[in-house]
Amino acid sequence: MNLLVGATGFVGGHLVEYLFQQGEISKGVFRKGSHLKIMDLNGVQGIEADLTDHHALHEAMEGADVVYNLASPMPGEADGFQKTSTEGLLNLLEVASEAKAKAFVHLSTLDVYGFAAGQIGPSTPLRPSGEYQESKAEAERLLQEFAKRSVTPRVTIIRAARALGSRDESLVVPMLKMVSGGKVVVPKGGQMSYTHPRDVAKAMYGAAVGNPPGGNAYSVKSFEATPEELAGALASALGKEVQVKKEGLFAGGALPRYTSDQLKASLRIDVQPSWKDISYAPDYTLKGACEEIAAWYRKEPWVTESS
Repeated sequence: MNLLVGATGFVGGHLVEYLFQQGEISKGVFRKGSHLKIMDLNGVQGIEADLTDHHALHEAMEGADVVYNLASPMPGEADGFQKTSTEGLLNLLEVASEAKAKAFVHLSTLDVYGFAAGQIGPSTPLRPSGEYQESKAEAERLLQEFAKRSVTPRVTIIRAARALGSRDESLVVPMLKMVSGGKVVVPKGGQMSYTHPRDVAKAMYGAAVGNPPGGNAYSVKSFEATPEELAGALASALGKEVQVKKEGLFAGGALPRYTSDQLKASLRIDVQPSWKDISYAPDYTLKGACEEIAAWYRKEPWVTESS
């Protein structure tokens, strides 16, 4: 049985669906006030628990032998990302170890390399900038230190490039609004790596059911695109004609600041031979991802009506 932490989030929801389609049985830890529709639709038992509550996590861990940790508040969220990324992570690791879980798969981010443009390879050093990125890098350090001390559970880190798919509110929904209006203003960025959240789920599942070396981190991607290519592919999938402009003095963007900074950074991942450790090869292209987003949007067009 799986225990999913962060199952109600953007990538977490796609992981819930992916595991259900693999015939896996899962439980999901959620915070008070979370929307549980995706868990309910995919047969996931919901358990309300805080990562700092050792007793509640013990109850949640009962019967689980694989932990997927996707808990990751974004910068600016009220509960604070630092406490979740460090104290909560150590608490979850301790509970998983006491329960003799077999595997612990942690979702990290390409942002641990900072916002300096460039190609990412296996030997590229981490260069986090700012509290959020530093907390994500610190979480990786804690996991790798744990892996040196203990072989159970086996720890694997998945560093995913910027996820792009249905239900994403920080990039997809703002861009859908602009496409619907006929004009898209994008940051001045170059080619960068993206992952579709189902490809992230695939990589995490491969890490859980395979036997990769403990403590390893895998940077994964689905495809690469410039902001202009992304806007054009999304417009094409929706059958729209749009005018695409770059941000400038008279053309401000509609994307959140952190998302805009990600696109400007234009980080790119090399295809890595180590992906064989987790049986990973991406299923999604830019066109495929945008077609998936368009299909979702046609079913739920009201998602762009909120402010």
